[in-house]
Amino acid sequence: MNPPREEVGEFTKLLNGFMTLMRRFIFKVLCVGPIPNHISFIMDGNRRFAKKHNLQGLDAGHRAGFVSVTYVLQYCQEIGVPYVTLYAFGLDNFKREPQEVKCMMDLMLEKIELTIDQAISGNVKNVKVIFAGDLNLLNDRLKAAAQRLMEVTEENKGLVVVVIVAYSTSHEIVQAIKESCVRKCEGGDSPQVLKVSDVEECMYTSIVPDPALVIRTGGIDRLSNFMTWQTSRSLLHTTAALWPELGLWHLVWAILKFQRMQDYLQKKQKVD
Repeated sequence: MNPPREEVGEFTKLLNGFMTLMRRFIFKVLCVGPIPNHISFIMDGNRRFAKKHNLQGLDAGHRAGFVSVTYVLQYCQEIGVPYVTLYAFGLDNFKREPQEVKCMMDLMLEKIELTIDQAISGNVKNVKVIFAGDLNLLNDRLKAAAQRLMEVTEENKGLVVVVIVAYSTSHEIVQAIKESCVRKCEGGDSPQVLKVSDVEECMYTSIVPDPALVIRTGGIDRLSNFMTWQTSRSLLHTTAALWPELGLWHLVWAILKFQRMQDYLQKKQKVD
């Protein structure tokens, strides 16, 4: 005999309340040590997750991945991480099957439009969303939606979320050098010296500090052409968990590793 629905509902509320209290306690303990001011996530493993769980549909794994995005951003916000970068779509992803690319673009548009509605209704008050990358490579509707979301969250205080799309480091560096050369030429006919700082100011991600911690899911120990310039002093943490499987304990473990490595990271920054 199954318990009444009301009892199940009350038990679920109690369990959720207990989990929330436990999470807050864990975060308070975690915050005794240094917290990364910027965490970047390379969200790998959506397709493998779909295959692993026999999910149907080209976008099934990516839909599961969006659920993880919601929880990860919530955790980062509660911990007090000021900046989060999400590697959502790289230039190499355009090389996938056209139908899969279309599914990913349609899903991204769907989630952006949903977030716009939530922001307008006041349900997204403490998150500022910024899109970075070569946005001109996106279709007109997706590009317009991304621009609209940036506008409606522009004045929000709190967590800054940078969504990286149509991006690769090599492409970013080339574009940054071109832009910095144009800026230098506008200064007149006299010879100009191009500095590293000039290039860095023209990068897509110049709007946020360099990542202190990079977390890659899916068990692969490489950056995949993601922010390799900006992460030269960052700690790279990889986990075998696929992106939709990333949970609270994976994030806590990564931050604990960051805290344990503080002496080494600080010495490296002084040497560099």
